[in-house]
Amino acid sequence: MKTEIIAKIEALLINEQVHQLNDEFKTLSDQFYQIIKEENHQFDIKKLERIEAGEEAEDIQKSADPLDEQFRTLNQTFKARSKAEFEQQKAEESVNLNTKKELIVELKTLIDTEKNIGKAIQIIKDIQEKWRSTGSIPRNKRQEIQKEYSNLMDDFQYNINIYKEIKDHDLVKNGRLKNTLVEQLKTLLQEDNIKTLETKLHQIQNEWNEIGGTSAEEWEKLKTDYWETVNELYKKVRLFYDGRREEQKENIVKKLALIDKVDEVLELDCETQSEWQKSTNKIIAIQNEWKTIGFGPKKENEIVWRGFRAKCDIFFNAKKEFFKDINSEFDKVKNQKLLLIEKVKAIKDSTDWNETTKFIVNIQKDWKKLGSAGQRHENKLWKNFRDPIDTFFDRKDAHYEALDKNNAGNLALKEALIEEIKAYKIKKDPKAALNDLKAFSKSFSGIGHVPYKSRDIVYNAYQKVLDEKYEAINLDKNEKDAILYQVKVEGIYNSPNMDREVEKENFAIRKMIDEKTKEKNQVETNLSFFANSDQNNPLLKSVKDRITTIEGDIQGLKAKLSLLNNFDQESE
Repeated sequence: MKTEIIAKIEALLINEQVHQLNDEFKTLSDQFYQIIKEENHQFDIKKLERIEAGEEAEDIQKSADPLDEQFRTLNQTFKARSKAEFEQQKAEESVNLNTKKELIVELKTLIDTEKNIGKAIQIIKDIQEKWRSTGSIPRNKRQEIQKEYSNLMDDFQYNINIYKEIKDHDLVKNGRLKNTLVEQLKTLLQEDNIKTLETKLHQIQNEWNEIGGTSAEEWEKLKTDYWETVNELYKKVRLFYDGRREEQKENIVKKLALIDKVDEVLELDCETQSEWQKSTNKIIAIQNEWKTIGFGPKKENEIVWRGFRAKCDIFFNAKKEFFKDINSEFDKVKNQKLLLIEKVKAIKDSTDWNETTKFIVNIQKDWKKLGSAGQRHENKLWKNFRDPIDTFFDRKDAHYEALDKNNAGNLALKEALIEEIKAYKIKKDPKAALNDLKAFSKSFSGIGHVPYKSRDIVYNAYQKVLDEKYEAINLDKNEKDAILYQVKVEGIYNSPNMDREVEKENFAIRKMIDEKTKEKNQVETNLSFFANSDQNNPLLKSVKDRITTIEGDIQGLKAKLSLLNNFDQESE
């Protein structure tokens, strides 16, 4: 831990400017001192134990840690650099203040002594340029210095008699420009953002000083409006910073309340990913709320921030430890999913549309069974998995679209045949009617494929009208049932989804056989209750008849299953 803190401090020292990194450095220093404090505490405990064991106190000395000396050196270096930068900033502001004071003296001398208008104008331009290029000065001197400079600039405009060289329309233009600036200043009184207000105020004051003179008649009013508004704006700025100090105290109270909330989360026992995620969401929500709270007084703000960040670090370090094992499991899932990705990449160019589709469906099922590989990997893995699959299905769609164009004529033929079947009148002779309906079926099967999107609609319409015609044939129930089931099987084998329909029907029949077998076993169990009964007992006879009926049902279902599974051979 000490090594990590030292590395972080060394990283801070790489920056050219370190003064603005004081907060981070202070946090790292506190952490390091806390470690030293804990080490000293542990040493004191061991020292007491050794003294109790008989050793002399003066013989027990703590060995020096070279990391402590390295830290002290870095600590001194950082503080020295930070202090030097701060002092340099103060020195620069002091130099800038002196520079502006010198410019004011130079401006006073110019006003009092220079009579050459052309030369005076050039000098004043130089002074203005130097004034603009001079950096910031201490805030508490800004208004005073700026006001003195502005007054002198105003005096210059009037006292060196330059208006003899300025045309009347220039005086009017300058008056209009200065009036505009006064209106802009008055508008700033409604500005709530103090930073924006200060920036625009300084900008307008600089523009005011650069505008030439106006007519003497309007100057006094302009100057009065200008300075009254400027003073009111500076008063607003001062009131803001006074109020902000009170607000900063309230912000500290709010931040302390958030630290209490973090403590509440730390007291929760998190033993699952879900619980850790819920607690993480709470910590993040608290951190986001922290960001919405403004700064407090500098000293208190740093202390509270260090405490808050330390509490959050405790939580996230504990979470990191918990997820070490979880991430190991995620890596296993990731490696298994990489193998599946290689498999789908290998078949993305296949033209065996049906088998490849089944293969992809099974691969997708395997993917789902593996579960998530974690937020770090899952999205990228899923994209790499989907891309080759999408490539295959795009090619498959293009293939069947081309087939659909070629099969459009078959759709019209099948629709015409369906209408012909609808119009067909069932003959009185059952055999003749069956032959006609079989002929219709043969014709329907003989027509080629229809467009993919229409195949189920056309097939269902055909099967419906054909079933209606078979129902209308005059046959006894058993014979009709047998014929209708044979027609059903024939329809399944002519279905566009033959494999799926055969599997579905197979499953349904086997399920009914199982149910009938269970029912038979239950009835046979009941038969044991009549072991000593008269064979002519009506109840006994009823149970035996029931068993015979169920056996017949089972044989019938097995016959259907045989017909279904051997239909291709029988039709040949």
